[in-house]
Amino acid sequence: MILLERYSLGFLLPGIILCFACIEKVPEIKKTIEIPELGLVLNYEGWIYEEYDPNRDSSDSSRSKKKREFSSDKHIKVMFYLFEPEQNKGSEIRTNINFVSEPIPAKYSKATLEDYVASISGLYSNIYKEYEILSVPQKCSFGKEKCIFFESKFILPNTAEKKQIRTLQWIFFKEGYVYIFTGTLPESEFSEKNKKILNTIQTLTEKI
Repeated sequence: MILLERYSLGFLLPGIILCFACIEKVPEIKKTIEIPELGLVLNYEGWIYEEYDPNRDSSDSSRSKKKREFSSDKHIKVMFYLFEPEQNKGSEIRTNINFVSEPIPAKYSKATLEDYVASISGLYSNIYKEYEILSVPQKCSFGKEKCIFFESKFILPNTAEKKQIRTLQWIFFKEGYVYIFTGTLPESEFSEKNKKILNTIQTLTEKI
């Protein structure tokens, strides 16, 4: 079963948007974020925590049409971003982790995690240059919540040189919603920052 394309597209875009419409927020002294939707807690030590501000886009004429369209999508909810403290010189994007959610249409309520991966793989192949899934999707779990993980890469659009982007995604289905953590980084920084993203996601634990 393949999910609606317009519902799938939004999950990869937040990592490319960067921090144009974000406001910084430091939740308490402890570097943790509660994720009540999944009953989990994430440790974000080493990252800058920011929340997406959809109201900031309307007056910002410098943003691209694609970004404005994404921001006005009422179905997709960007929960938060985690950004690297500094962006490497010469990088088109800043390494980040984002967490988003959206409701699953009723007619796709019986879709599986594998169905979803197949859907977005086919969709992104038609949108992004040289998009490919690099790993066999793996089932995993955090606490009681099951998810599926996979890696992919593609060519960053609208760049003079072929800049490859790597993504790591963890997808959860729960109570009619899909929740996705996406780690996004330049392919050139993969060996340096891959473990940081993986280690951060591995801190997900059940809320006590």
